[in-house]
Amino acid sequence: MGKQLKDEATTLNLLSEVQAGLKDYEAVLTQSMVIDGQARRLTWDFSSIDIETLEILQMTDIQFGHKACDVETLNKYLAWILSQENRYIPFGGDMVDAGHVQSNGSPFEQVGDPQEELWRFCELFAPIRHRVLGYVGGNHERRAIPTFGDIGKSIATILELPYSPGKQHIDIIFGDHKPFKISMWHGGGSGQTKGSIANGLVKFMNQAYSQLYLLGHLHQAMVVQESREVRGKNGKMVQQKIVGARGSSFLKHYGTYAEVVMGANPQTIQMPRAVLERNGHWELTLR
Repeated sequence: MGKQLKDEATTLNLLSEVQAGLKDYEAVLTQSMVIDGQARRLTWDFSSIDIETLEILQMTDIQFGHKACDVETLNKYLAWILSQENRYIPFGGDMVDAGHVQSNGSPFEQVGDPQEELWRFCELFAPIRHRVLGYVGGNHERRAIPTFGDIGKSIATILELPYSPGKQHIDIIFGDHKPFKISMWHGGGSGQTKGSIANGLVKFMNQAYSQLYLLGHLHQAMVVQESREVRGKNGKMVQQKIVGARGSSFLKHYGTYAEVVMGANPQTIQMPRAVLERNGHWELTLR
């Protein structure tokens, strides 16, 4: 009993320390379609923030806690985001690895158990929490459900993030973007060919009538651009740019499931980055 009380006290101290450093959001957040306390629809209003452009960088498939997680590069990404006040991130899922004895792979691939990963991840991301626009859980967050519960929900509770275990739709009000529409989902399947990876993107791009669609999961970065006809002013039809993008992963390749079991193609870390201009224009690159 004494050890249990000591462990509980340590956990409470960690929680207090992490949450004490959380900064408030500058943009105004409205959440809707809240199911079991988890929001599928978000609206961010940047009208009162004096920035010329808004940069949105997806961060996905970090799998923090895996021995192969490239923590050095991850820290460089976080420093880059915080170096400018106009940079924001949505979480694309698989943020921690959460391997345990009942999951695929070996628990010996981890630097700690899932609860340790949870706390270390929250400590690392607490200074950047006020830049996180949304969070969709992935299969690695769901790994813990049989033994612990959805670990993504726990991360979102600690860092006070808007979380969805499935899809999340984000509206950005910024300049002439009224709004800029984003749809996120972690992704599914095990496709490895460029065609199958692209087909998954295109399938998701046929949903929800957004402009930017973000997926992860397959650890292969890709961008698919299309145009959609929409009803414009003065009785005209106009073409609207829509883009689907997948981020890769922060895992190194050799010695991981991707190399040993799947024989997948190795890829450098590339995350989709959208830059919104006040005049309604926008672009997407891979960073």
